[in-house]
Amino acid sequence: TGVQTCALPIWVLAWLLTAVVLLLLLRGLTLIGSAYDWKRWPAIRRARVGIREVARQRIPNAEVVSLQRATEINPRRLSFCIMTSTDEDRDLLCQNPQIYVQFRDALARAGYPTRTAPVVHFIIESQETVDRDYGGSWVQCTRMP
Repeated sequence: TGVQTCALPIWVLAWLLTAVVLLLLLRGLTLIGSAYDWKRWPAIRRARVGIREVARQRIPNAEVVSLQRATEINPRRLSFCIMTSTDEDRDLLCQNPQIYVQFRDALARAGYPTRTAPVVHFIIESQETVDRDYGGSWVQCTRMP
């Protein structure tokens, strides 16, 4: 009497391994997708355009970028950076007492959840300051508290 072994052909093992890897990748993409909530992107894009229009009423060359961090986990994890060329332009925007209200109104008009609009962050900074204080790195500038 001999011991009988059951060996799977190598191609079956390869298919099983491929299936497991694909399932893990899909699960990872699902987690990333839920953390960043792709459904909010159109509203964020519309808000960026609206905020740029508000800023350009005062500073014609102002630019706006959005900084999205895990908006599904917490929709408050959204910031907009309004970029100007000079410190003088930045100060002109910052001195307007209604500018942040107008930015939040643009965010609400774009369809972003209104309950979170009051806590979305707006950073107004100039290229001059970024060059002088952050070695030209907007990433470093926006990471600072």
